Amino acid sequence: MIVINSSPAINLTAVLGGLDLLVDLYGPVIVPLEVFQELEAGASKDSTALRLRETHGIEIREQLIEIPLLLGNLLDLGEAAVIQTALEEGISTVILDDLKGRRSARLAGLEIIGSLGVLVQVKRVGRLVSVAEAIERLKARGTWMDRNVVERALQLAGEATEK
Repeated sequence: MIVINSSPAINLTAVLGGLDLLVDLYGPVIVPLEVFQELEAGASKDSTALRLRETHGIEIREQLIEIPLLLGNLLDLGEAAVIQTALEEGISTVILDDLKGRRSARLAGLEIIGSLGVLVQVKRVGRLVSVAEAIERLKARGTWMDRNVVERALQLAGEATEK
C-alpha cells in the first residue's frame, strides 16, 4: 500500500497512460481527498482525476484529513495530506516529488519514492522499455527535474551514458 501526491499522479499518468502499474507494484494506492481535489481543479488540462476514479485498486479518501499546523504551514496541502494520511494509516511509503515534501516525509520516518523511482521500478519488471524516453516525455510536458536525480535514475535503470 502506498500514498500518492498530485504531481507524481499527473506525471505517471502522462508517461504510463494510467496508474494500473502502481497498483501492480505496490498494491492499493491511496489518494487523500485533498490531493484528489487538486487534481479535479486542474481537470480541464488533465484527465488524471478521471483516470484515478476509473482505476481498480486506487482508493480516493472521502474525508479531508486533519493536518497538524506545523506540517500545514511547511508544505502545500496535498503533500501535507499525503504525509499525514500515511502516518495515520500506518502506511510506510509515499510517492512525492517535491523536495520539501520528501524531506518532511523522511523526517517523519516514511520511505519516499518519486516519479522517476517508479519509472525505474516499472522498467525493472519489464513494463517500460526506456526510462530515458519517459523522462524526455516528461520534460516535453514542462516537468522540471533535477539533473542529478535524472542521472541517478538513468544509472539505476542501466541507461546511463559514459562521460
